[in-house]
Amino acid sequence: MSRMGKAAFRSGILALMLPLLRKEFLEAWRDRRALIMAVSFALMFPAMMAGGSMFMIKKKAEEGTRVAILGSEQAPLMAERLRGPGVEIENLGSGDPRTLLAEGYHLVLVFTDDFAQRYRDFRAPPLYLYVDTSSTDAGRAQRQLQERLAGLQQLVVTQRLAARGVAQQVLAPWKLETRDVSTPSARGALLLAMVPGLLILTLFVASLATSVDTSAGERERLSIETLLLQPMPAWQIITAKMLAVASLGWLGALMAIGALVALMPVMPLAELGIQQATTVSGVISMGLLLLPLALLVAVLQILLALRSQSFKDAQTQLSILQIAPLVLLMGLDMAQVNLADSWQLLPLIGHQQWLKALLVGEAVSLPWMLAGSAVTLMFVAAAVATGARALRRESLLSAG
Repeated sequence: MSRMGKAAFRSGILALMLPLLRKEFLEAWRDRRALIMAVSFALMFPAMMAGGSMFMIKKKAEEGTRVAILGSEQAPLMAERLRGPGVEIENLGSGDPRTLLAEGYHLVLVFTDDFAQRYRDFRAPPLYLYVDTSSTDAGRAQRQLQERLAGLQQLVVTQRLAARGVAQQVLAPWKLETRDVSTPSARGALLLAMVPGLLILTLFVASLATSVDTSAGERERLSIETLLLQPMPAWQIITAKMLAVASLGWLGALMAIGALVALMPVMPLAELGIQQATTVSGVISMGLLLLPLALLVAVLQILLALRSQSFKDAQTQLSILQIAPLVLLMGLDMAQVNLADSWQLLPLIGHQQWLKALLVGEAVSLPWMLAGSAVTLMFVAAAVATGARALRRESLLSAG
């Protein structure tokens, strides 16, 4: 075939495909139900993250330990030393521990009547700590008070040893100091670990309704039969449907990224020890790397819907499909599996690693990202070819 013949052939294919693309995009974007689903889910999880982080900070600020002390006159200095940030001490003359716990105190500390005398005689006087373990805050309050009591106990031991000329080092041969070397980016990666999975889930949710309607829906309405009678290759039909479906999924992901970045200044990230490191170039990179994945998700949803027995069956199968990747990605995060660089070639896993790095401002290897995107596009091409073969089967029209 001559060069002019090839050019005419390409222009003929394009001329046949443009009306099909226009038809698929019009049907996809006129579906209000699909648009509402894409937009609402895309905006829902960033808003939930912002609200959740604010709630965490508010709860952390309001978290305090209320301790009622009975018999504080036996050790007034000790009762005073227990005060501090997050611990509210109230010295009461009398009261029943169970009643005090029911009135809102987290803990009740009771000094016995002979505490002062036994303390002076070095007879280890008992302290009674009353706690209601059915309360959700009881465990936290108990740990906080026990840490303070342990510190006071160590101080008394040190003073007693020094009074008798015994160096503290005799009983404590070493001193352990813990130093946190984590960076704001590392802490941000821990907090934002679920965001890549939710962004990928947005692709599935935003394109679900359209993918079912353009495949199983058209088959039940018998409109796909008219489409198959047109003089065009089957791969063009699958490609046009894939692009229309992917446009909605990609739109949902872009809106989710935009909403998340827009809400970051409102979120109390600084109070959580996290610096906002997402840049404009990082946001653009996230949008671009999600495009091949949006195509793959769209064509897989169309293929699965075409294999289903009915419209409802397609909805059920695709609902299961959209949960499976999220479970896989969350499992990898929870297991803290160290993956080699070659895992970035796999769709979903590579996208999760790239998104996580871009969200906290870490560097992403451009060669690996390009290679992983190319592998994803290869899967897209294979899926389109599979869909084209499925459209040529006569059994397709009799399904359901």
